[in-house]
Amino acid sequence: MTSGARRSVVAAAGVAVLGCILAACSLSPAPAEHTPRGPDAAAIVEWAPLPERQVAAGVTMRLADGDVPPTNRWYSGLVFGDAPQAVYPYPLAFRATGSSFSVELPKVTVTPTTIAASAGVGLMIETDATSFAATRHDPVSITLEYRDDTGPVGHLTIAEGWPVVGFVAERDTALSAPASLVAEGDGTWSVAAQGQTYGVVAPDADVSGSTLRLRAGASAQWFAVPEDSTIEAWADALGQPVTGVQTSFALDDTSATTRLAYTGSGSTILVAAPGQRDDASCALGTFATAYGTAIPCPGAELTSSVPRLTPTASFDLGDIDTPAGADAITRERITDALREDLAATPTLPSDTYGGGKAMARIGSLGLLAQSLGETELADQAAGRLWSELAEWMDPAGCEKREARCFVYDPVLRTVVGLTPSFGSEEANDHHFHYGYFLSAATALAALDPDRIDGMRPVISALAADIAAGDGESLPRLRHFDPYRGHSWASGLAPFADGNNQESTSEAVMAWNALALWADLVGDGALSEQATWMLSAEAYAARTLWLEPDLADIPNRDAFSHGMLSLMWGGKRDYATWFSAEPSAILGIQLIPVSPIGYAYLAENPESVRRNVAEAGGADAFTRALGDYVLAYAALGGADAASGAAEALDSLPDSAIDAGNARSLLLAWLAALPG
Repeated sequence: MTSGARRSVVAAAGVAVLGCILAACSLSPAPAEHTPRGPDAAAIVEWAPLPERQVAAGVTMRLADGDVPPTNRWYSGLVFGDAPQAVYPYPLAFRATGSSFSVELPKVTVTPTTIAASAGVGLMIETDATSFAATRHDPVSITLEYRDDTGPVGHLTIAEGWPVVGFVAERDTALSAPASLVAEGDGTWSVAAQGQTYGVVAPDADVSGSTLRLRAGASAQWFAVPEDSTIEAWADALGQPVTGVQTSFALDDTSATTRLAYTGSGSTILVAAPGQRDDASCALGTFATAYGTAIPCPGAELTSSVPRLTPTASFDLGDIDTPAGADAITRERITDALREDLAATPTLPSDTYGGGKAMARIGSLGLLAQSLGETELADQAAGRLWSELAEWMDPAGCEKREARCFVYDPVLRTVVGLTPSFGSEEANDHHFHYGYFLSAATALAALDPDRIDGMRPVISALAADIAAGDGESLPRLRHFDPYRGHSWASGLAPFADGNNQESTSEAVMAWNALALWADLVGDGALSEQATWMLSAEAYAARTLWLEPDLADIPNRDAFSHGMLSLMWGGKRDYATWFSAEPSAILGIQLIPVSPIGYAYLAENPESVRRNVAEAGGADAFTRALGDYVLAYAALGGADAASGAAEALDSLPDSAIDAGNARSLLLAWLAALPG
């Protein structure tokens, strides 16, 4: 691929992005204006060529030649790095070496700051292979080809929500367990490992002692047996092994619905994602997990719905002449602070996170000025923003300089901004970094529509990189996990506990900005896709991070907190990557201050009050990221809002984060809903 060629990137409405013909999917009816789109109706986003450069050097990949590197997936640790990491196809843990694999139902352990179900030994199965590589993957599932010097031995598939490991032989081969296999019925055996009973269904296998022999084309499905179920019940419910997962979505006026179709199985056994409703009548037992009780059920599809959010970036200060609107004194105070905030804008950083965050701040100030009717200040913000953004928006910028520009890495197949930060050269945190760029571009487009065409080539590349790739030059849905309903932040995931995400609020910000940008440029398909992702991410942020239901966590009382801030495949932490301060642990879930936060952060005032108290109450407001805690505290009810306003009066400028501003905090308080 040369830098002189233009790329056409599919920015589809979920279905085209993931290759499922949505018109054939059974979902709740959608109004005509939200009719699901199939691949043929996909919007096409063209982005200008970027200079090509391998930025992340020396990355080991266990991947079929020519395949798109699956960064930012729950299973990325299997594919990248010198040694494969454990991964977590919920509710299981899975390990792989070149010659073996393990299936495990990990035990839940709880400390004051962690709820973990980390991989241990599990049931280790030896194969005839000497290596493996990923040969097929989608956002929910992955297939590994086990090989030796003569060619493929078999293909193994794991998937989130599928409590089974499926192996299909490519030739006559053997799979060996650590202990003798005990016959449990026709084509079904059991084996115990590490105190857990496991089953295997292999209708065409021959078994001798601990070794199961498969002929070419035959399959074996390994699973952990719940204590309150039987191998027989599972064997009766299992069809053929899953071969992949097709994802589709639909929007109606009030909800965003995700449908996952587990292909190749006819029917199998599935487990709903953490935070989604389980069917307690399934009669296939229960699993204790770090996310609560998981209930396996027969079926071939999972469907979940969350409240639909409406993308927004502007504070609604109402009509000055109505009781609900901000009064003249409040508007004047916000305007005075806005003027000072714009004047105090320092030289901006040149890395993609710091620079993007700083430009998004200017954009937010400009939109605030626009909502106040302060044309001069809005123009001032727009001018400053374009002066900072212009270099970044030059597609050939990195041919001229080594900072404030973007390149395309053809090895990892990702867009990398120079200067990288927080591992962004390895695709870390791109939705955070580029979400800020999208926010800045959306604001500038609203302030000065004539700038849209000048931003479109690079902004389209960033949008494609994080969410709307064509599956060839860039992956589809790089960050977003349709099963979990939230994103993963680490590109290569070199961790024993799987991938992770910390700042859910920045992920929400990214999909909100993507939807707004799509609306501005008239891309209805991308707008619907981004709205789906926004709605799911916000729901997960609230129900898994800020307001988790921990009632059925084993030994729950050993955990000392009411929220979590760092989510992994195999554990949940009350912690951050950068600070042990309780204010930072809460604050990183609230950054930036944006009106989209009202739509999901204000759902439960009691939870708001509890989380703020746990962060230190009013004392947290002057600590790390405390200004975001102050804004959040105002959602705790009328008294809490009054207290936050009083605290803001005395909050020193030094306590306001570089991505925030006093005028934005004042506007947040003035525009509080209800």
